[in-house]
Amino acid sequence: MKFGDKLVELRKKNGYSQEELAEKLGVSRQSVSKWESNNTYPETDKIVQIANIFDCSMDDLINDKITDVETTLRKNKNNIYNMWDSLLEFITKTINMFSKMKFLDGFKCIIEMIIVALILALLGRIICSAASSAISSIFSFLSDNHVLKIKDILESIFDLIWLIIAVIALVHTFKIRYLNYYDKENSDKENENKDNNSKEKDNNSNNTQLKNNEKIIIRDEKDKPFAFLGALSKIVIIFIKFITFWFLLGTVFTTIGLVVSDVVSMAFIPTNIIFLWLTIMLIAATVVSVQIIILLICFIFNKKVSIKKQLIIFVSSIIVFGLSLGMTFLSFRNIEFKDDNSVFNLKTKEIIVDYKDNLFIKTTGMGRTNEYKYIIDNSVESNKIILSKEVDTKYFKFSVHESKIDKMPVLISEQDSKGNFKIFYNLFVDNLKKNKIYTLENYGNDPLVIRANEETINNLLQNLKKVYLVEEKVENDGISIKIHGEKVVFSWGLEGEYNAVDDTLKYNKEGYSCKKEIEKTEYGERIIYTCNYQEINNQ
Repeated sequence: MKFGDKLVELRKKNGYSQEELAEKLGVSRQSVSKWESNNTYPETDKIVQIANIFDCSMDDLINDKITDVETTLRKNKNNIYNMWDSLLEFITKTINMFSKMKFLDGFKCIIEMIIVALILALLGRIICSAASSAISSIFSFLSDNHVLKIKDILESIFDLIWLIIAVIALVHTFKIRYLNYYDKENSDKENENKDNNSKEKDNNSNNTQLKNNEKIIIRDEKDKPFAFLGALSKIVIIFIKFITFWFLLGTVFTTIGLVVSDVVSMAFIPTNIIFLWLTIMLIAATVVSVQIIILLICFIFNKKVSIKKQLIIFVSSIIVFGLSLGMTFLSFRNIEFKDDNSVFNLKTKEIIVDYKDNLFIKTTGMGRTNEYKYIIDNSVESNKIILSKEVDTKYFKFSVHESKIDKMPVLISEQDSKGNFKIFYNLFVDNLKKNKIYTLENYGNDPLVIRANEETINNLLQNLKKVYLVEEKVENDGISIKIHGEKVVFSWGLEGEYNAVDDTLKYNKEGYSCKKEIEKTEYGERIIYTCNYQEINNQ
Protein backbone atom coordinates (compact mmCIF):
# COMPACT_ATOMS: atom_id res chain seq x y z
CA MET A 1 0.00 0.00 0.00
CA LYS A 2 1.39 3.37 -1.01
CA PHE A 3 2.04 6.23 1.40
CA GLY A 4 -0.86 8.34 0.15
CA ASP A 5 -3.39 5.52 0.59
CA LYS A 6 -2.17 4.90 4.15
CA LEU A 7 -2.42 8.61 4.94
CA VAL A 8 -6.05 8.69 3.77
CA GLU A 9 -7.01 5.71 5.94
CA LEU A 10 -5.11 6.95 8.99
CA ARG A 11 -6.64 10.39 8.67
CA LYS A 12 -10.18 9.02 8.42
CA LYS A 13 -9.65 6.49 11.24
CA ASN A 14 -8.61 9.35 13.55
CA GLY A 15 -11.47 11.61 12.45
CA TYR A 16 -9.40 14.37 10.83
CA SER A 17 -10.37 16.36 7.76
CA GLN A 18 -7.72 17.43 5.25
CA GLU A 19 -7.95 20.99 6.61
CA GLU A 20 -7.46 19.86 10.23
CA LEU A 21 -4.47 17.68 9.36
CA ALA A 22 -2.96 20.48 7.26
CA GLU A 23 -3.33 22.89 10.18
CA LYS A 24 -1.56 20.48 12.54
CA LEU A 25 1.29 20.05 10.07
CA GLY A 26 1.53 23.74 9.20
CA VAL A 27 0.92 23.20 5.48
CA SER A 28 -1.86 23.95 3.01
CA ARG A 29 -4.84 21.64 2.38
CA GLN A 30 -3.66 21.26 -1.24
CA SER A 31 -0.36 19.78 0.00
CA VAL A 32 -2.20 17.11 2.00
CA SER A 33 -4.40 16.40 -1.03
CA LYS A 34 -1.32 15.91 -3.25
CA TRP A 35 0.25 13.52 -0.70
CA GLU A 36 -2.94 11.46 -0.49
CA SER A 37 -3.15 11.21 -4.31
CA ASN A 38 0.47 9.98 -4.35
CA ASN A 39 1.48 12.87 -6.61
CA THR A 40 4.12 14.14 -4.15
CA TYR A 41 5.82 12.99 -0.94
CA PRO A 42 6.16 15.16 2.16
CA GLU A 43 9.53 16.21 3.49
CA THR A 44 11.22 14.09 6.17
CA ASP A 45 10.31 16.39 9.05
CA LYS A 46 6.64 16.27 7.96
CA ILE A 47 6.74 12.46 7.89
CA VAL A 48 8.06 12.53 11.47
CA GLN A 49 5.19 14.85 12.46
CA ILE A 50 2.64 12.58 10.76
CA ALA A 51 4.06 9.54 12.58
CA ASN A 52 3.75 11.37 15.90
CA ILE A 53 0.17 12.49 15.17
CA PHE A 54 -1.03 9.00 14.27
CA ASP A 55 1.19 7.25 16.84
CA CYS A 56 2.96 5.01 14.38
CA SER A 57 6.52 4.55 13.13
CA MET A 58 8.02 6.14 10.02
CA ASP A 59 8.55 2.65 8.60
CA ASP A 60 4.80 1.99 8.90
CA LEU A 61 4.20 5.03 6.71
CA ILE A 62 6.83 4.78 3.99
CA ASN A 63 7.23 0.99 3.70
CA ASP A 64 4.96 -0.05 0.80
CA LYS A 65 5.13 -3.68 1.94
CA ILE A 66 2.96 -2.83 4.94
CA THR A 67 -0.56 -2.89 3.53
CA ASP A 68 -2.84 -3.30 6.57
CA VAL A 69 -3.47 0.00 8.34
CA GLU A 70 -5.72 -1.70 10.91
CA THR A 71 -2.80 -3.92 11.92
CA THR A 72 -0.57 -0.86 12.21
CA LEU A 73 -3.07 0.88 14.50
CA ARG A 74 -3.62 -2.24 16.60
CA LYS A 75 0.11 -2.73 16.88
CA ASN A 76 0.54 0.77 18.26
CA LYS A 77 -2.47 0.55 20.57
CA ASN A 78 -1.97 -3.01 21.81
CA ASN A 79 0.11 -1.76 24.69
CA ILE A 80 0.55 -4.89 26.81
CA TYR A 81 2.04 -7.08 24.07
CA ASN A 82 4.00 -4.16 22.71
CA MET A 83 5.46 -3.38 26.12
CA TRP A 84 6.31 -7.02 26.79
CA ASP A 85 7.99 -7.39 23.39
CA SER A 86 9.99 -4.19 23.90
CA LEU A 87 11.12 -5.38 27.35
CA LEU A 88 12.31 -8.69 25.89
CA GLU A 89 13.95 -6.78 23.03
CA PHE A 90 15.80 -4.57 25.51
CA ILE A 91 17.02 -7.57 27.54
CA THR A 92 18.11 -9.44 24.41
CA LYS A 93 20.00 -6.48 22.99
CA THR A 94 21.69 -5.82 26.31
CA ILE A 95 22.86 -9.44 26.67
CA ASN A 96 24.11 -9.52 23.06
CA MET A 97 25.89 -6.21 23.48
CA PHE A 98 27.75 -7.26 26.65
CA SER A 99 28.66 -10.65 25.13
CA LYS A 100 30.44 -8.90 22.24
CA MET A 101 32.00 -6.04 24.20
CA LYS A 102 35.57 -6.03 25.46
CA PHE A 103 35.96 -6.44 29.21
CA LEU A 104 37.19 -2.86 29.78
CA ASP A 105 34.38 -1.42 27.66
CA GLY A 106 31.79 -3.44 29.57
CA PHE A 107 33.32 -2.46 32.91
CA LYS A 108 33.30 1.20 31.85
CA CYS A 109 29.62 0.93 30.87
CA ILE A 110 28.66 -0.62 34.23
CA ILE A 111 30.61 1.99 36.25
CA GLU A 112 29.03 4.82 34.25
CA MET A 113 25.51 3.47 34.82
CA ILE A 114 26.22 3.03 38.58
CA ILE A 115 27.36 6.66 38.81
CA VAL A 116 24.20 7.82 37.01
CA ALA A 117 22.06 5.65 39.32
CA LEU A 118 23.76 7.08 42.45
CA ILE A 119 23.24 10.64 41.22
CA LEU A 120 19.56 9.91 40.54
CA ALA A 121 19.19 8.27 43.98
CA LEU A 122 20.76 11.28 45.73
CA LEU A 123 18.57 13.73 43.82
CA GLY A 124 15.52 11.59 44.56
CA ARG A 125 16.26 11.49 48.29
CA ILE A 126 16.58 15.28 48.44
CA ILE A 127 13.55 16.03 46.25
CA CYS A 128 11.22 13.43 47.82
CA SER A 129 12.12 14.42 51.38
CA ALA A 130 11.69 18.15 50.66
CA ALA A 131 8.39 17.63 48.79
CA SER A 132 6.88 15.39 51.50
CA SER A 133 7.94 17.83 54.25
CA ALA A 134 6.49 20.80 52.36
CA ILE A 135 3.13 19.14 51.66
CA SER A 136 2.79 17.59 55.15
CA SER A 137 3.35 21.05 56.69
CA ILE A 138 -0.06 21.99 55.27
CA PHE A 139 -1.58 19.58 57.82
CA SER A 140 0.24 21.20 60.79
CA PHE A 141 -3.13 21.80 62.46
CA LEU A 142 -3.28 18.04 63.14
CA SER A 143 -1.38 16.26 65.91
CA ASP A 144 2.33 15.53 65.47
CA ASN A 145 1.66 11.79 65.07
CA HIS A 146 -0.82 12.36 62.26
CA VAL A 147 1.55 14.79 60.51
CA LEU A 148 4.37 12.22 60.72
CA LYS A 149 2.12 9.50 59.28
CA ILE A 150 1.06 11.78 56.42
CA LYS A 151 4.71 12.64 55.77
CA ASP A 152 5.69 8.93 55.71
CA ILE A 153 2.87 8.10 53.27
CA LEU A 154 3.76 11.01 50.98
CA GLU A 155 7.45 10.12 51.12
CA SER A 156 6.67 6.52 50.12
CA ILE A 157 4.54 7.71 47.19
CA PHE A 158 7.21 10.17 46.04
CA ASP A 159 9.90 7.49 46.39
CA LEU A 160 7.90 5.16 44.14
CA ILE A 161 7.32 7.89 41.55
CA TRP A 162 10.98 8.86 41.61
CA LEU A 163 11.99 5.20 41.25
CA ILE A 164 9.93 5.02 38.05
CA ILE A 165 11.47 8.27 36.79
CA ALA A 166 14.96 7.05 37.67
CA VAL A 167 14.43 3.72 35.85
CA ILE A 168 13.20 5.57 32.74
CA ALA A 169 16.14 7.97 32.84
CA LEU A 170 18.70 5.22 33.49
CA VAL A 171 17.42 2.87 30.77
CA HIS A 172 17.07 5.67 28.23
CA THR A 173 20.59 6.92 29.03
CA PHE A 174 21.92 3.39 28.61
CA LYS A 175 20.05 3.09 25.31
CA ILE A 176 21.36 6.26 23.69
CA ARG A 177 24.87 5.85 25.15
CA TYR A 178 25.47 2.19 24.25
CA LEU A 179 22.64 0.20 22.62
CA ASN A 180 22.23 2.65 19.73
CA TYR A 181 25.92 2.41 18.88
CA TYR A 182 25.73 -1.38 19.13
CA ASP A 183 22.80 -1.37 16.65
CA LYS A 184 24.69 0.97 14.35
CA GLU A 185 27.78 -1.24 14.33
CA ASN A 186 25.66 -4.29 13.44
CA SER A 187 23.97 -2.37 10.66
CA ASP A 188 27.33 -1.22 9.32
CA LYS A 189 28.62 -4.79 9.22
CA GLU A 190 25.59 -5.93 7.22
CA ASN A 191 26.10 -3.10 4.77
CA GLU A 192 29.78 -4.05 4.53
CA ASN A 193 28.87 -7.53 3.32
CA LYS A 194 26.51 -6.11 0.71
CA ASP A 195 28.54 -3.23 -0.63
CA ASN A 196 32.26 -2.70 -0.10
CA ASN A 197 32.10 0.89 -1.26
CA SER A 198 29.39 1.85 1.23
CA LYS A 199 31.36 0.04 3.97
CA GLU A 200 34.27 2.46 3.78
CA LYS A 201 31.98 5.45 3.68
CA ASP A 202 29.86 4.28 6.62
CA ASN A 203 32.91 3.45 8.74
CA ASN A 204 34.38 6.88 8.14
CA SER A 205 31.06 8.48 9.07
CA ASN A 206 30.82 6.44 12.25
CA ASN A 207 34.40 7.21 13.26
CA THR A 208 33.85 10.89 12.67
CA GLN A 209 30.68 10.82 14.79
CA LEU A 210 32.41 8.98 17.66
CA LYS A 211 35.39 11.34 17.59
CA ASN A 212 33.34 14.50 17.53
CA ASN A 213 30.80 13.20 20.11
CA GLU A 214 27.91 14.59 18.09
CA LYS A 215 24.58 14.78 19.88
CA ILE A 216 22.04 12.15 18.90
CA ILE A 217 18.84 13.63 17.51
CA ILE A 218 15.97 12.63 19.77
CA ARG A 219 13.57 12.46 16.80
CA ASP A 220 15.61 9.58 15.39
CA GLU A 221 13.66 6.33 15.58
CA LYS A 222 16.54 4.65 17.40
CA ASP A 223 16.39 7.16 20.22
CA LYS A 224 12.71 6.69 21.04
CA PRO A 225 12.13 5.15 24.49
CA PHE A 226 11.16 1.48 24.69
CA ALA A 227 7.41 0.84 24.86
CA PHE A 228 7.60 -0.57 28.41
CA LEU A 229 9.15 2.74 29.50
CA GLY A 230 6.19 4.55 27.94
CA ALA A 231 3.80 2.82 30.35
CA LEU A 232 5.91 3.89 33.32
CA SER A 233 6.05 7.41 31.92
CA LYS A 234 2.25 7.56 31.72
CA ILE A 235 1.96 6.57 35.39
CA VAL A 236 4.34 9.37 36.36
CA ILE A 237 2.53 11.90 34.14
CA ILE A 238 -0.88 10.96 35.57
CA PHE A 239 0.44 11.37 39.12
CA ILE A 240 2.09 14.70 38.27
CA LYS A 241 -1.16 15.93 36.71
CA PHE A 242 -3.07 14.80 39.82
CA ILE A 243 -0.73 16.82 42.05
CA THR A 244 -0.92 19.71 39.58
CA PHE A 245 -4.73 19.66 39.77
CA TRP A 246 -4.66 20.21 43.55
CA PHE A 247 -2.06 22.92 43.11
CA LEU A 248 -4.35 24.48 40.48
CA LEU A 249 -7.25 24.35 42.94
CA GLY A 250 -5.16 26.12 45.58
CA THR A 251 -4.07 28.73 43.04
CA VAL A 252 -7.70 29.38 42.06
CA PHE A 253 -8.68 30.04 45.69
CA THR A 254 -5.58 32.23 46.08
CA THR A 255 -6.64 34.23 43.03
CA ILE A 256 -10.13 34.69 44.46
CA GLY A 257 -8.58 35.93 47.70
CA LEU A 258 -6.38 38.36 45.75
CA VAL A 259 -9.40 39.71 43.84
CA VAL A 260 -11.30 40.29 47.11
CA SER A 261 -8.22 41.98 48.59
CA ASP A 262 -8.01 44.18 45.46
CA VAL A 263 -11.58 45.38 45.96
CA VAL A 264 -11.06 46.09 49.68
CA SER A 265 -7.80 47.91 49.00
CA MET A 266 -9.46 50.05 46.31
CA ALA A 267 -12.11 51.12 48.83
CA PHE A 268 -9.38 52.52 51.11
CA ILE A 269 -7.49 54.46 48.42
CA PRO A 270 -9.14 57.82 49.37
CA THR A 271 -7.92 57.43 52.98
CA ASN A 272 -4.19 56.99 52.33
CA ILE A 273 -1.78 56.81 49.38
CA ILE A 274 -0.41 53.50 50.69
CA PHE A 275 -3.55 51.73 49.48
CA LEU A 276 -2.97 52.94 45.91
CA TRP A 277 0.39 51.15 45.82
CA LEU A 278 -1.06 48.18 47.65
CA THR A 279 -3.86 47.93 45.07
CA ILE A 280 -1.37 48.01 42.17
CA MET A 281 0.73 45.35 43.90
CA LEU A 282 -2.32 43.11 44.43
CA ILE A 283 -3.44 43.56 40.80
CA ALA A 284 0.04 42.50 39.61
CA ALA A 285 -0.06 39.50 41.94
CA THR A 286 -3.52 38.61 40.58
CA VAL A 287 -2.23 38.72 36.99
CA VAL A 288 0.69 36.43 37.93
CA SER A 289 -1.74 34.05 39.64
CA VAL A 290 -4.00 34.00 36.56
CA GLN A 291 -0.98 33.26 34.34
CA ILE A 292 -0.06 30.34 36.56
CA ILE A 293 -3.65 29.03 36.32
CA ILE A 294 -3.52 29.23 32.50
CA LEU A 295 -0.22 27.33 32.36
CA LEU A 296 -1.48 24.65 34.77
CA ILE A 297 -4.71 24.16 32.79
CA CYS A 298 -2.76 23.89 29.54
CA PHE A 299 -0.45 21.30 31.13
CA ILE A 300 -3.29 19.20 32.55
CA PHE A 301 -5.32 19.17 29.32
CA ASN A 302 -2.34 19.09 26.90
CA LYS A 303 -3.19 22.44 25.35
CA LYS A 304 -0.73 24.63 23.51
CA VAL A 305 0.19 27.97 25.06
CA SER A 306 2.10 30.96 23.71
CA ILE A 307 5.16 30.81 25.95
CA LYS A 308 6.54 34.10 24.62
CA LYS A 309 3.32 35.98 25.33
CA GLN A 310 2.88 34.41 28.76
CA LEU A 311 6.51 35.13 29.66
CA ILE A 312 6.19 38.81 28.69
CA ILE A 313 3.04 39.22 30.81
CA PHE A 314 4.59 37.28 33.72
CA VAL A 315 7.85 39.27 33.77
CA SER A 316 5.98 42.60 33.39
CA SER A 317 3.69 41.71 36.31
CA ILE A 318 6.65 40.71 38.50
CA ILE A 319 8.36 44.05 37.76
CA VAL A 320 5.18 46.01 38.58
CA PHE A 321 4.70 43.91 41.73
CA GLY A 322 8.25 44.64 42.89
CA LEU A 323 8.01 48.39 42.24
CA SER A 324 4.63 48.75 43.98
CA LEU A 325 5.84 46.61 46.89
CA GLY A 326 8.78 48.95 47.36
CA MET A 327 6.50 52.01 47.23
CA THR A 328 4.18 50.36 49.76
CA PHE A 329 7.02 49.90 52.24
CA LEU A 330 8.19 53.47 51.69
CA SER A 331 4.67 54.72 52.38
CA PHE A 332 4.62 52.81 55.66
CA ARG A 333 7.35 55.14 56.94
CA ASN A 334 4.79 57.95 57.16
CA ILE A 335 2.35 55.91 59.27
CA GLU A 336 2.62 56.13 63.05
CA PHE A 337 1.57 53.05 65.01
CA LYS A 338 0.33 53.90 68.50
CA ASP A 339 -0.44 51.38 71.24
CA ASP A 340 -1.62 53.84 73.90
CA ASN A 341 -5.21 54.51 74.92
CA SER A 342 -5.23 58.23 74.03
CA VAL A 343 -7.74 57.66 71.25
CA PHE A 344 -10.25 56.22 73.76
CA ASN A 345 -12.26 58.12 76.32
CA LEU A 346 -11.86 55.80 79.32
CA LYS A 347 -14.23 56.03 82.27
CA THR A 348 -14.65 53.82 85.31
CA LYS A 349 -17.62 51.52 84.92
CA GLU A 350 -18.97 49.83 88.08
CA ILE A 351 -21.27 46.83 88.52
CA ILE A 352 -22.66 45.75 91.92
CA VAL A 353 -23.41 42.06 92.44
CA ASP A 354 -24.45 39.83 95.36
CA TYR A 355 -22.19 37.30 97.04
CA LYS A 356 -23.31 33.70 97.51
CA ASP A 357 -21.64 30.62 98.98
CA ASN A 358 -18.64 29.23 97.04
CA LEU A 359 -18.72 32.12 94.55
CA PHE A 360 -15.56 33.29 92.79
CA ILE A 361 -14.89 35.77 89.97
CA LYS A 362 -13.22 35.42 86.57
CA THR A 363 -12.82 37.62 83.51
CA THR A 364 -12.99 36.96 79.79
CA GLY A 365 -12.81 38.96 76.58
CA MET A 366 -10.26 41.76 76.08
CA GLY A 367 -7.61 42.75 78.61
CA ARG A 368 -5.78 40.87 81.33
CA THR A 369 -8.10 37.94 81.82
CA ASN A 370 -5.93 36.37 84.54
CA GLU A 371 -5.10 39.41 86.71
CA TYR A 372 -7.26 40.95 89.46
CA LYS A 373 -7.07 43.60 92.17
CA TYR A 374 -8.89 42.82 95.42
CA ILE A 375 -9.52 45.86 97.63
CA ILE A 376 -10.86 45.53 101.19
CA ASP A 377 -13.48 48.22 101.77
CA ASN A 378 -15.48 47.65 104.93
CA SER A 379 -17.81 50.48 103.94
CA VAL A 380 -19.26 48.19 101.29
CA GLU A 381 -22.46 46.54 102.38
CA SER A 382 -22.14 42.93 103.61
CA ASN A 383 -22.54 40.29 100.90
CA LYS A 384 -22.14 42.93 98.18
CA ILE A 385 -19.34 43.07 95.61
CA ILE A 386 -18.38 46.06 93.46
CA LEU A 387 -16.66 45.24 90.14
CA SER A 388 -15.00 48.15 88.32
CA LYS A 389 -13.15 48.52 85.01
CA GLU A 390 -11.83 51.37 82.83
CA VAL A 391 -14.01 51.30 79.69
CA ASP A 392 -14.76 53.48 76.67
CA THR A 393 -18.49 52.89 76.55
CA LYS A 394 -18.72 54.23 72.99
CA TYR A 395 -16.84 51.23 71.62
CA PHE A 396 -16.93 48.59 74.35
CA LYS A 397 -19.29 47.14 76.91
CA PHE A 398 -18.61 45.86 80.44
CA SER A 399 -20.97 43.20 81.79
CA VAL A 400 -21.14 40.15 84.05
CA HIS A 401 -23.01 36.86 83.87
CA GLU A 402 -23.22 33.89 86.19
CA SER A 403 -22.07 30.38 85.30
CA LYS A 404 -20.64 27.25 86.96
CA ILE A 405 -17.11 25.80 86.93
CA ASP A 406 -16.53 22.46 88.68
CA LYS A 407 -19.91 22.76 90.43
CA MET A 408 -18.96 26.15 91.89
CA PRO A 409 -20.83 29.36 90.98
CA VAL A 410 -18.72 31.90 89.11
CA LEU A 411 -19.30 35.48 88.05
CA ILE A 412 -17.68 36.06 84.68
CA SER A 413 -16.98 39.70 83.79
CA GLU A 414 -16.69 40.54 80.09
CA GLN A 415 -15.25 43.52 78.25
CA ASP A 416 -16.00 43.18 74.54
CA SER A 417 -16.73 45.39 71.56
CA LYS A 418 -20.32 46.34 70.93
CA GLY A 419 -20.11 44.66 67.56
CA ASN A 420 -20.81 47.87 65.65
CA PHE A 421 -18.51 47.51 62.65
CA LYS A 422 -19.31 50.98 61.33
CA ILE A 423 -18.06 52.69 64.51
CA PHE A 424 -14.69 50.91 64.39
CA TYR A 425 -14.43 51.40 60.62
CA ASN A 426 -14.93 55.15 60.97
CA LEU A 427 -12.38 55.27 63.81
CA PHE A 428 -9.84 53.40 61.67
CA VAL A 429 -10.44 55.59 58.58
CA ASP A 430 -10.30 58.88 60.53
CA ASN A 431 -6.98 57.99 62.12
CA LEU A 432 -5.58 56.56 58.87
CA LYS A 433 -6.16 59.93 57.18
CA LYS A 434 -3.89 61.36 59.87
CA ASN A 435 -1.29 58.65 59.14
CA LYS A 436 -2.00 57.03 62.50
CA ILE A 437 -3.03 53.49 63.37
CA TYR A 438 -4.07 52.70 66.95
CA THR A 439 -3.67 49.11 68.08
CA LEU A 440 -5.67 47.53 70.90
CA GLU A 441 -2.59 45.91 72.38
CA ASN A 442 -2.74 47.86 75.66
CA TYR A 443 -6.46 48.51 75.76
CA GLY A 444 -8.12 46.96 78.81
CA ASN A 445 -4.85 45.80 80.31
CA ASP A 446 -5.65 47.25 83.70
CA PRO A 447 -6.75 44.45 86.08
CA LEU A 448 -10.36 43.96 87.11
CA VAL A 449 -10.90 45.72 90.48
CA ILE A 450 -12.98 43.78 93.02
CA ARG A 451 -14.09 45.78 96.09
CA ALA A 452 -15.91 44.27 99.11
CA ASN A 453 -15.65 44.01 102.90
CA GLU A 454 -12.89 41.89 104.44
CA GLU A 455 -15.01 38.79 105.06
CA THR A 456 -16.33 38.71 101.49
CA ILE A 457 -12.84 39.28 100.01
CA ASN A 458 -11.44 36.35 102.06
CA ASN A 459 -14.28 34.10 100.94
CA LEU A 460 -13.77 35.05 97.28
CA LEU A 461 -10.03 34.25 97.51
CA GLN A 462 -10.59 30.90 99.22
CA ASN A 463 -13.15 29.89 96.63
CA LEU A 464 -10.85 30.93 93.76
CA LYS A 465 -8.01 28.80 95.19
CA LYS A 466 -10.22 25.70 95.10
CA VAL A 467 -10.29 25.89 91.29
CA TYR A 468 -7.07 27.68 90.27
CA LEU A 469 -3.43 28.00 91.29
CA VAL A 470 -3.07 31.59 92.47
CA GLU A 471 -0.14 33.98 92.86
CA GLU A 472 -1.00 36.40 95.66
CA LYS A 473 0.79 39.67 96.38
CA VAL A 474 -0.20 42.08 99.17
CA GLU A 475 0.15 45.76 98.25
CA ASN A 476 -0.66 49.06 99.95
CA ASP A 477 -3.90 49.58 98.03
CA GLY A 478 -5.04 45.96 98.05
CA ILE A 479 -4.18 42.40 97.04
CA SER A 480 -2.96 41.64 93.50
CA ILE A 481 -3.97 38.21 92.19
CA LYS A 482 -2.70 36.35 89.15
CA ILE A 483 -4.05 32.96 88.00
CA HIS A 484 -1.54 30.29 86.87
CA GLY A 485 -3.71 27.52 85.52
CA GLU A 486 -6.24 25.08 86.92
CA LYS A 487 -5.65 23.41 90.27
CA VAL A 488 -7.27 20.12 89.18
CA VAL A 489 -6.46 18.61 85.78
CA PHE A 490 -7.24 15.28 84.09
CA SER A 491 -4.55 13.51 82.05
CA TRP A 492 -7.26 11.25 80.61
CA GLY A 493 -10.94 11.78 79.93
CA LEU A 494 -13.27 11.67 82.95
CA GLU A 495 -16.59 9.93 82.38
CA GLY A 496 -18.22 12.02 85.09
CA GLU A 497 -17.74 15.39 86.77
CA TYR A 498 -15.53 17.01 89.40
CA ASN A 499 -16.97 18.88 92.39
CA ALA A 500 -14.51 21.51 93.67
CA VAL A 501 -16.70 22.35 96.66
CA ASP A 502 -15.77 19.11 98.50
CA ASP A 503 -13.03 17.78 96.09
CA THR A 504 -14.97 14.71 94.93
CA LEU A 505 -15.52 12.90 91.64
CA LYS A 506 -18.81 11.57 90.37
CA TYR A 507 -18.62 8.71 87.83
CA ASN A 508 -21.23 8.21 85.15
CA LYS A 509 -20.14 4.65 84.38
CA GLU A 510 -19.89 1.69 86.67
CA GLY A 511 -16.36 0.44 87.19
CA TYR A 512 -14.82 3.79 86.19
CA SER A 513 -12.00 4.97 88.43
CA CYS A 514 -9.30 7.63 88.62
CA LYS A 515 -5.87 7.71 90.19
CA LYS A 516 -5.07 10.90 92.09
CA GLU A 517 -1.55 12.34 92.08
CA ILE A 518 -0.11 15.51 93.64
CA GLU A 519 2.31 17.77 91.76
CA LYS A 520 4.26 20.44 93.63
CA THR A 521 4.33 23.84 91.87
CA GLU A 522 5.59 27.31 92.71
CA TYR A 523 2.02 28.40 93.36
CA GLY A 524 0.78 25.41 95.36
CA GLU A 525 -0.18 21.79 94.79
CA ARG A 526 -1.76 20.73 91.51
CA ILE A 527 -4.00 17.63 91.56
CA ILE A 528 -3.70 15.33 88.54
CA TYR A 529 -6.30 12.62 87.91
CA THR A 530 -5.55 9.73 85.54
CA CYS A 531 -8.84 8.00 84.74
CA ASN A 532 -9.52 4.54 83.28
CA TYR A 533 -12.00 1.68 83.20
CA GLN A 534 -11.52 -1.00 85.88
CA GLU A 535 -7.75 -0.57 85.88
CA ILE A 536 -6.95 1.93 88.61
CA ASN A 537 -8.46 1.97 92.09
CA ASN A 538 -9.81 5.31 93.21
CA GLN A 539 -7.46 6.94 95.73
